[in-house]
Amino acid sequence: MELKNNQNKKEEIDIKNKDKTKINREFFPQIKYPKEVDLIDELNEANKEKYQKWLYKKAITKKISEGCTLLIGVKAKNGIVLGGDTKAMRGGETDFEKKVKTFEIHKNAPIIFASAGAVGVIDDFLEIFEKTLVASSRDGKINNLLSIKMIAEDLVEKAEMRYGPKLGQPPLHFILGGLSELNKGERRLYEIGPGGFGQKIKYTCLVGHGCQYARTIAKYLFPQDKKRGLISLDCNEAVQRMATCIYWVADGIDDYVGGDPQIFYMLDKEPGVKEGKYNKGKILKKIKDLKGCLENINFDK
Repeated sequence: MELKNNQNKKEEIDIKNKDKTKINREFFPQIKYPKEVDLIDELNEANKEKYQKWLYKKAITKKISEGCTLLIGVKAKNGIVLGGDTKAMRGGETDFEKKVKTFEIHKNAPIIFASAGAVGVIDDFLEIFEKTLVASSRDGKINNLLSIKMIAEDLVEKAEMRYGPKLGQPPLHFILGGLSELNKGERRLYEIGPGGFGQKIKYTCLVGHGCQYARTIAKYLFPQDKKRGLISLDCNEAVQRMATCIYWVADGIDDYVGGDPQIFYMLDKEPGVKEGKYNKGKILKKIKDLKGCLENINFDK
């Protein structure tokens, strides 16, 4: 009797399984894929372990090398302006340091520059960049800003070749500014990014961790003069707005951006580099007022 009951249960299970199979075939028909798909599956399986190791390595390196930077370059109507926040991460600890650098190729021929990316890579890059400038200047190989831009392009490319595969991403961005002929000519800003590719900045340039948040704000803070191909602000006003943009992003939008902005500018008709001055209290109040307007906006009125 017990054997008969077991047999009946088995038959019931078989019937249910057949019904499930029928339903699965109706809703999920068995598709015959071409041989190429089988080959892809085989390759994926073969590389699965290697890919998982790469993902782990990328996650770890991203965590320890996360950049805490927002750099902004602006071509104003009477010069160029370059600024950035001062927050950095070193060894998992928050630090504050100046990121915009100045360097004199020779008397009355200064340049300004800044980097965003992995802090350790930037340290090595800037040391090599400055040593290369000294050696090249001594050998008479630097006679204009374009030649410095090409040196920076080569060094950014070399840094990416060394550190890119380890980090799983381009290790740095670089912004360079100065006179086209070093001690005369037009003021220029260059951005050098992945692969060591550099280009002239026509209006504004934003790089670093905070740039994705700052772009929308910067679009309104730095109005473009399409006819003249520059931002329709003088350098002093650009300094105030640059500080505003950086403080705004640092205020609860991006925790990786912080510290008091450091800004330099170079005027068209005056030699040398000037440090941008701004009123922190006035700017923070302006930001608070602007945010208040957005918070209290009412479309029913």
